[in-house]
Amino acid sequence: MARVGDIIDGKYEVLSLVGQGGMSRVWLARDRRLNKLWAVKEIGRTARDANNEVVVQSLITEANLMKRLDHPMLPRVVDIIEDGKTIFVVMDYVEGTSLKQAMRAAGRPMAERDVIGWGIQLCEVLEYLHSRTPPIIYRDMKPANIMLREDGTVRLIDFGIAREYKEGKTSDTKILGTRGYAAPEQFSHEAQTDARTDIYSLGVTLYVLVTGHAASKETYWRPIRQIDPRLSEGLEHIIAKATQANPDDRYQTAADMRYDLENHEKLTGAYRGALRRKLRLFGALRGAAACLFAVGASCLGASAYLRNTTYDAYLASARAASTDFAGADGASPAEGRYVDAIGVDPARTEAYSELVNRVYKADQDFSIAEASRLQGLMGAHLADVEGADGYAKLCYDIGTLYYVYYEQADADESRDYAMSAGIQAAQWFQAAVDSHDARASSGKGCALTASERSSAQVYVTIGEFYQRLSQATLEGFEGNVYEGYWQSLEEAFDGLSDDDPVMARLRLCSLINQAVSSPTYLNGFRRAGVARDQAQALLAKATQMAEGLAREAASSQKARRICDSIVSEGARAAAAENIARAYESAGATAPQKSAAHEGAGDGTSAGGAPARETAR
Repeated sequence: MARVGDIIDGKYEVLSLVGQGGMSRVWLARDRRLNKLWAVKEIGRTARDANNEVVVQSLITEANLMKRLDHPMLPRVVDIIEDGKTIFVVMDYVEGTSLKQAMRAAGRPMAERDVIGWGIQLCEVLEYLHSRTPPIIYRDMKPANIMLREDGTVRLIDFGIAREYKEGKTSDTKILGTRGYAAPEQFSHEAQTDARTDIYSLGVTLYVLVTGHAASKETYWRPIRQIDPRLSEGLEHIIAKATQANPDDRYQTAADMRYDLENHEKLTGAYRGALRRKLRLFGALRGAAACLFAVGASCLGASAYLRNTTYDAYLASARAASTDFAGADGASPAEGRYVDAIGVDPARTEAYSELVNRVYKADQDFSIAEASRLQGLMGAHLADVEGADGYAKLCYDIGTLYYVYYEQADADESRDYAMSAGIQAAQWFQAAVDSHDARASSGKGCALTASERSSAQVYVTIGEFYQRLSQATLEGFEGNVYEGYWQSLEEAFDGLSDDDPVMARLRLCSLINQAVSSPTYLNGFRRAGVARDQAQALLAKATQMAEGLAREAASSQKARRICDSIVSEGARAAAAENIARAYESAGATAPQKSAAHEGAGDGTSAGGAPARETAR
């Protein structure tokens, strides 16, 4: 087993023990080459120990699941090391304290406002997990597995007993879960866990946080306002519904639970009574409509008319609402109305498109919280909207949203988020290309312009480069991917026009500037056959364009910052020096190294490009 001071796999220096449980331990370690902190989960193999084998397989399952996930509220797995006796899984180190520790330190229940905010965030990450193909069921929601960061956001950790949902399966193979938090079906051989299992555990988690009572059958069936009368009726209703023993009586999706948490102040007895009366009236009208249907099919037209009218009303309300004021969950009133419209008719693309272009692009800053909400929304309605006429253009717009505006500035992990932005953008651009090509091949007409189709494919290639770069620590680069990346940079630059947004043009200039300012990338480009004068020429084009955009960029602080990082004397000098050193100090026949061995984890900035560094 590891000890403080050990060097794992020649590069991870063990600094301290941060947690342990059962047969596994979690260490804080420093990557000696990248000078970055990681969390390393360790478990030793024990010969002829069946229980140990279950834990080992659980750890391997956790690592394989997390390798496929990309969400800001989930840690990433970056390395898996096994020496025959011990398995080490290297993942993001999440700074902060668990909600269990936070409540213990406070010595009292947590504030209702905070608990509701955390509940909304956790619903969003559950929406993401449940929308994977196949869905991922977390199965171990509890305060100890939720990390609270200084900025008030939470991260979900420990996927040791998560599983993929298997359609048609009637029961789970193993009975796993934490007593008190686990749903009844987790301890039954006759039932299979699904999304509603996680909703149950989240309900218990909220109960524990807001009351301070331990999770047990003796306590959590008491309504929370019997414990603390100051708590809201709305939250009491939400927790009671989430923790029903019968899964059919709970919230059926995390999105439904999130909606009620966002509107908990409305969930009073009077409001629910009025809602029930409306539902009874609707039922009566529906019965009358059924009778009328026997007379003719006009009711179908009336139903469609009502749906369209409601949808259009929400759109009009969204267009008139503010995009600046944000509620407790960070969403503006306009965003809420667009989400309402999508709920009425998720197969129409207007509300999605206006949400992306009018709300998320409005301040030229697509935040992590906004990205999380958009992921959940698209995951919940993907099956409805992906066949719509405007789906390809919607995917193109979302790809642009990530590529141009997604950035976590002034954060320690901003470089990781930047690379994530490039990968996320590529996925949406690929969906745009696929949808466009499918429509064209079936004779339904083009969904994108020729220029948009070409640009989307270029950014797919760039995103694939980021994807390979992010996996380089595990696998290294196979083949010369730098050649394709260089070609994509040139094509992207040649494809720009004056009609493209200033931020889009600046972002590409920054991408080019930083790519040819990195000794790591320059060495890769040189080995791929890119000549020195080609690198200098592309850099000059990007710098010249940025200079031309300086006046237009003056109105935006972010745009000015990007522009200055390209045209400043220091930036110019560093880029020129690194190009010179890369081509003068290394021979043209230098052996190729994988990115994993030449510093693939070099810092990245906006758009996933490498941060500026000085050649050595």
